[in-house]
Amino acid sequence: MKINNINTYVGKTRVKFLLLMLVFGAISTSYGQSKNEVSFSLGGLFSKLDYEVLGQKNNMENGLKIGVGYFYYLSDSWSIGTGTELQYIEGSAYLSDIEDADTTTDMEGEEFEFRYRAEDFFENQYVYFLNIPLQVQYETKGITRFYAAGGFKAGFVIQSEYEAEASSLTTSGYYKQYDAELSDPKFAGFGDFGPMQTTKSKLGLKTNFIFNLETGVKFMLENDKALYMGLFVDYGLNNIRPEQDQQNLIAYNTEDPMNFINGSLLSSENNTDSTQYVEELNTLAFGLKIQYALQF
Repeated sequence: MKINNINTYVGKTRVKFLLLMLVFGAISTSYGQSKNEVSFSLGGLFSKLDYEVLGQKNNMENGLKIGVGYFYYLSDSWSIGTGTELQYIEGSAYLSDIEDADTTTDMEGEEFEFRYRAEDFFENQYVYFLNIPLQVQYETKGITRFYAAGGFKAGFVIQSEYEAEASSLTTSGYYKQYDAELSDPKFAGFGDFGPMQTTKSKLGLKTNFIFNLETGVKFMLENDKALYMGLFVDYGLNNIRPEQDQQNLIAYNTEDPMNFINGSLLSSENNTDSTQYVEELNTLAFGLKIQYALQF
C-alpha cells in the first residue's frame, strides 16, 4: 500500500510539474514576442486640394508624404499606433476669363469703380501639413502577411502659399460722378498691363482632419525587421478654406496704383454677382506607400 501511494504521489507531482512548465513556457513565449514596432515610411503619387471654382473641378496633382510611426501590439494580429507625418499637397485652378469690379478711391481720394479683366488666369497652391495619426492595424500571421489599417489624422498647416498668373490684364476706372470710364494713364492704374505674374503669398488654411485607410502586404525579414508595401487613401473631412474675410481677387492699390493687390481664389469673392469663387476646400491623397519597420 505504501509503495502504491508513493507511486501515485510521484505521478501527480510529475503532472503538476509538467503543467507548471507549460504555463511558464507560455508566459515566456508571450513575453518573448515583439510588442513594439517603429517604422519609417514614404508615400505618394496623387493628391490635390479638392475644390470647385465656379462649378469647375480642379485636377489631381503630384503629392508626397514621409513619416515615422510607432505601433504597440495588443496581440499577434492587432496593434494600435501613432506617429508624425510630413505631407505635401498641391492645388491648381484655371479660368479662361475673369471680370469684376469694386468701389474704391484713387490717389486724390476720389471714389470710383475699379474694373478689370484677366484672361487665361492660373492659380497654384502649395501646402505642407504635419499630420498626427491614430490608427488601428490588423495583420495575418506568417512570413508574408496581409495587413489593413485605418484611423484618423489631424493635419496642422506648416506652410500654405499661392501664386497666380494671367496672359493679359486690362483695367479701367469708372467715375460715376463724371459718368466717365478711364482706360489710361497706366501710372493711375488704368490700361493694358499685358501678362500678369504674382509672387507667392500666404494662404492661411485651417487645420485638416483626415480619414485614412491602408492595405497591402507585409514581408517579415531577418532580425525582427519588416517591409510593408501597400496602397493608401487620405480623405479630408472638413472645410479648410482660409478663415480671413472675403477679399478681391485683384484689387486697386491706392498707394501704388501700378502694383495691384492679388488675392487667392480660395478666399476671394466676385463682387459683380456676390459669389465666392470657392465655397468648400478639402484634401484628397492616394497612392503607394512603402514602410521599413523595426520590432523590439
